[in-house]
Amino acid sequence: MYLGSRDGLKAEYFWNKVNNKDNLLMVFKSKSGSIFGAYSPCKWDYSGNSDKQDNTLSSFIFSQTHDQIYNLKEDQKDRAIHCHINRGPSYGNYNDIYINGDFTDGYSDLGCQYQFDRNNNKNYKTHQFKVIYY
Repeated sequence: MYLGSRDGLKAEYFWNKVNNKDNLLMVFKSKSGSIFGAYSPCKWDYSGNSDKQDNTLSSFIFSQTHDQIYNLKEDQKDRAIHCHINRGPSYGNYNDIYINGDFTDGYSDLGCQYQFDRNNNKNYKTHQFKVIYY
């Protein structure tokens, strides 16, 4: 549906392809070689700049590099994804995965809306990345 290398790395191009679509799986590759992504059944709709709720609790983030899956927290189901026309895709309230509007930078702050044990992994806020493929 949307491929950054084909369609361009910019929020405008992303939203032209995904607005009002649901059940999307997204895969990213960072400049450092990490492969990660996320899935949500929620509808990607940028009108209203808002969080979208996943009552099914089937949204998740994954790291292929670390062979991990991080499920949506039940008490955070109202913040499965965040939609904003000037930003790229965001999982959680643009916390757990955030891609900026020009798709070159982003960060991951795992454990906000998605399950991640911050007590046993102190690097949860240091996952800055440069996106090279989307």
